[in-house]
Amino acid sequence: MIYLDYAANTPVDEEVLETYIEATRKYIANPNSNHPLGLEAKEKIDASSKIIADYFNTDSKNIIYTSGSSESNNLVIKGIAESNKDKGNKIIISAVEHSSVVAPCNYLSEQGYDISIIPLTKEGKVDLEVLKEELDDNTILVSICSVDSELGTIQPIEEIAKIVKKSNAYFHTDATQAIGKAEIDYSNVDFVTFAPHKFYGINGSGVLVNTNNVKMTPLIHGGKSTTIYRSGAPVTANIIATSKAFVLAREKYKERYNHIKELNDILRESLSKIECVHINSPIDAIPNTLNISLIGKDTAKVLEELESNQIYVSTTTACSMKGSPSRSVLAITGSEELASNTIRLSMSHVTTKEEIEKFLEVFKKIIKP
Repeated sequence: MIYLDYAANTPVDEEVLETYIEATRKYIANPNSNHPLGLEAKEKIDASSKIIADYFNTDSKNIIYTSGSSESNNLVIKGIAESNKDKGNKIIISAVEHSSVVAPCNYLSEQGYDISIIPLTKEGKVDLEVLKEELDDNTILVSICSVDSELGTIQPIEEIAKIVKKSNAYFHTDATQAIGKAEIDYSNVDFVTFAPHKFYGINGSGVLVNTNNVKMTPLIHGGKSTTIYRSGAPVTANIIATSKAFVLAREKYKERYNHIKELNDILRESLSKIECVHINSPIDAIPNTLNISLIGKDTAKVLEELESNQIYVSTTTACSMKGSPSRSVLAITGSEELASNTIRLSMSHVTTKEEIEKFLEVFKKIIKP
């Protein structure tokens, strides 16, 4: 079996899993309880929060734990919209945002909010000049992903943050595909979203870093938690495991990056020689992701053939509507054909050179005229 869909989900790292199991067994109390067992669990949560907070140069109280990036993105977008009604009703996003950003914006649009979508340059980057033009006194939030989930394009977050900072708007970035894959400066970003299942952590966990403790309306109201912005008893083991995965992603970044870059180079060089293959991912994208389009081929049939050989890839993101064209590819190519016939290959540090060579061997046989 060859798995090349790591952008959708990664296997849990053994160290993270061991950390999770140990925490599940050891910290059985509700961290909101005032007895010694509850206080012990809270202490471990606080220590985990500090690890993440220190990286983003913020306070531990500004780390919000959620069920995943989708909840975190919804919390920021809807929460800021609700709490800033008197300041404005405009939200700016890019043309390549994840569905968990696009969908709440569509919802707000139906409520009368003005949603502005920034186009991309031919390199797949957000057009900064258009962003500057769109920013006005009515803008309350700008939300642009750190790394595009389909192409792997790294957005100029530092530059965007500086532009947004000159306005009265808040800046949010969905860093779900960036943690452990790209080195990005988040110094001037107000909100950062990520989920550990994208970097070998536990599924069902998410983090929202509210770096400046900006006031927003919660999505979930209820009992006490680690923050006023998200009610619900904190899941101690998930939080401890999340910080463990976060630490490993940082510590092993260079080692993992170099290995994956080598694999990406092999793939890119080989696929670029095939006439019916169009490579969509820019050369400076994260090496973990390589997006291609097939010209004059039945992509669905190619995927079926790959699966029959126990090779698993994806078309668009796992959260996209089935059969829908790739928004990212359409944005940079303007071609419906290319956008409707994509394959996303995403690799990991556990992917081997032999697996890549086997994929190429099978792939070439499948698309052979």
